[in-house]
Parts: sequence; C-alpha cells; structure tokens
Amino acid sequence: MKIKFYILSCMFASMVVTSCDSLLDIDPPTDAMTVEELFSTKEGIKIAETGLYAKNFLDNRIYTEYLETYLGYMSDELLNTTSGDEEFYQNNYSSITNMVSRFWEYPYKTIFQCNDFILNVDGNSVISEAEADIYLSEARFFRAYSYFLLVNLFGDVPLVLTNDFREAALVPRTTKDEVYKQIIEDLSWAETHLKDSSNPKTKITADAAKALLARVYLYIGKWQAAVDKSKELIPVSDGGGNKSSLKLESLENVFKTSSCEGILFIDMAGYSGSGTYEGYTRIGNLFIPSSKKKINYYLNETLVNTMTDKDKRRESWIGSLDIDGKVYYYPFKYKNRSTPEKADDAEYMVLLRLAEQYLIQAEALVKLDKVDEGIGYLNKIRHRAGLDELPDNTSKDDVLKAIEDERRRELFLECGHRWFDLNRTERANDVYKDVSYKTYWKDYKTLLPLPENELGRNRSLVQNDGY
Repeated sequence: MKIKFYILSCMFASMVVTSCDSLLDIDPPTDAMTVEELFSTKEGIKIAETGLYAKNFLDNRIYTEYLETYLGYMSDELLNTTSGDEEFYQNNYSSITNMVSRFWEYPYKTIFQCNDFILNVDGNSVISEAEADIYLSEARFFRAYSYFLLVNLFGDVPLVLTNDFREAALVPRTTKDEVYKQIIEDLSWAETHLKDSSNPKTKITADAAKALLARVYLYIGKWQAAVDKSKELIPVSDGGGNKSSLKLESLENVFKTSSCEGILFIDMAGYSGSGTYEGYTRIGNLFIPSSKKKINYYLNETLVNTMTDKDKRRESWIGSLDIDGKVYYYPFKYKNRSTPEKADDAEYMVLLRLAEQYLIQAEALVKLDKVDEGIGYLNKIRHRAGLDELPDNTSKDDVLKAIEDERRRELFLECGHRWFDLNRTERANDVYKDVSYKTYWKDYKTLLPLPENELGRNRSLVQNDGY
C-alpha cells in the first residue's frame, strides 16, 4: 500500500523540492511512521511538536545564520574577505542564485509542516483541548513568522493553508495585505491561547507572539495597534504594562542565557552543524575570528562610525583586528566561539528582545504625532548606550531619522532588521545608491526575485519587476 509518511529524523526535509507524486506515493522505509500513527497518540503528537522546533531552530539556518549574514550583506552592514558572497553585498543576485531559492524554500517547508500539524492536531481527541491549544499556537507562530519573512523578502507570495501539495502547487501570488491578515490572525490566536502557558523563553510564549505582532503592526502602519501591543511588553516602571521580570539588560548580558531582555531565545545545543553549540551560537562561531591573523566577516565602517566613542555599544558589541596594518571591525554581540568555561557566560541566539519594543513604541508614537512621548522611549535605548538624550523639542522628521539611526546601531546584524527597515520606510534607494561597493544596486532590488525553479513548477507565479 502506498501511504504518506513522516521520517522523524528529517521531517518535511524535501517537501518543496520533491514532486507531489514522489512525496505522497512511495513505500515507507522501516523507520517511518504514518501520519495516522503519529497523530493517534499523545506521545506521537509531542514528537511532531518537537519536530517543529527542530526543523526551525536547529535545522533551518535562516533563523540562526542567513538573516544575519545574507541580509547583512544585502543592506549596508556586513562584508567578507573571502570570495563567493560578492553577489549579495553588490546586490547582484538573480532568480538562479542558490541562496535566493533557500529564502523561498525554507519558509515554505516550515509552512507545510505547520499546516499538516495544525490540520492533524486541531480537534484531535487524544490530547486535552488546553494542551492542543499550546501546540497549535506554536505551529501558528512558526507559520506566521515564515510568512512575515516571505512577504518582506519577495512581496506578494502564495498564501498556502493546506497540506495538499497538488493544490498548493497551483496557488498564485496573494497580495501582501491578505498575507498580513493571516499573519495577524495566527499571532493573535497564539497570543490568546498561550497566555496561561508555562513555556520557557526557548519555546513560543504569549510574549513572543505579542512581540512579533507589534513588529507586524509597525510594518503595515497600524500605529496605535503597534503602540498598544509593544506597551504590553514594556515594564510598568517605564510606562508599559508588563509586570514580569522582562527588562532592559546591561549590554554585556543581553545575549546571555540569563538575560531578562530576551523574549524568544534559540538554544542551539543539538544544532545540525558541526560542533556541540552548548552555550554558544552559530553567529558567534562565524563572526568571531578564529585567530589574530585572519578575518572573514567584518562590518561596514560606515556602520561602525555611526557609533561615537561615547557609545558603549562600540566597545561592547564590536571587536577589532589589525591585519598587516589594516583594521577590521567585526560583530561581537555574541562573545563565544565555542562552549564557554563558565556556565554564567553561556549564550542563546536571541530572536526577539525587549529593546526592539521600545523602538517600536517610539516610532509608532511619533507617527501618531505624540513626538515628545516617543522621544522618551527612544531615550531609554540611548541612555543605556551612554548617549545624550534627544531633546523634547526635536522635530518629527528629525526624531524619525534618529529612530532609524538608533535601530541601525542597536539592532545591527539581528534578524535582518536593517534590510527590512529601509525597505518598509522606502529609504533603501536613498541609502544604498551612495554605498560604493553596491555596484549592481537598483531600486527594484528591495525585493528578491522569485526562484527560477519555482516559476517552472508553478505556472501561476509571476516574476517580480526588474528580473
């Protein structure tokens, strides 16, 4: 009998790159489990839920490497001394660029996995409704984040909510507005149904859903909704509504496992790459030079120069290395290349953190013409960095530019913020046209091209303009 199956060690690893027939109609290997078997027991559903985290946080390098490196290249943050990545920092990518395909493939793999999970767990009687709600919330969060990445990288994308690959293969591009409606629905559902969950910060929580919702509202210009949602995460002592231990940390502790600033962490122990990743991150392992004689990744000096000597982030979050008389600056937010000797120095990858919520609050308030109130939240971030406060009488336009600059300094090489920020504010062309090494920059390149192989598979898709 030909049946659909899960291989637990590589669940959904080839969903998007395998034809429908070969995926759905093959004989299961001896270590496989049918869908019916997997979701017929409480233990099986738990295995599938664990698979959501494994495929996203341990096997999917978008969250733990690609957003920081490749979007760092594509914006004006990161460069590399070795050959091979020039097409990204020169903005010379095309529809046949391998990494472009990954930025499409990986989120859709997650989406199909989440769709299948949701359709099999929703209404399943083998677990309690309360437990099912937590699991479904986690799947909805992962689906929402995946669609958030897709619409901000490619624009309009197919909105797929089925686990039927034949049906999904024919879905045309859906407008960003419709995709964002689904993102908001998923995150709102997750926030509501996780409010009583005891999930740790290394799993999806109600606060994580709130944090991503606040970002989404900011991106789509729902200023009051962004204010309301981010305020729920800001501590009461700073005018917010959060009474938990969430707070701004010292710069040295932001990325440690003990950080009270982190909203969603990735514990990389068990990561599919080489190494244990116990107490350290993929980014730390990549960005920190392995010797004093060689450097691969280094920062664009214009970014470094936006931080004056007074800015504590320059000393704490940026390292330097002199090689043959040339000084290279490298990212040093994460301090560990390998497992640290002291447990107190252990680090998690930070996916969402509180500082972003202050900056969301500031920008949304200014957009609502509550300029002085917005300056107050911006100054919380500036104060931690050792900078002078922005005066209350600063003009609205100047405050918005100050927020853009502060987001650049505070959130550099985190989750693609710089790339997404300049795109959503339509400032990308103004900035990148003057960057000397961006020799292939054109304004249409704020969106990636749809991968050529996807256009071949789905004849309903239409390529982005310019490619």
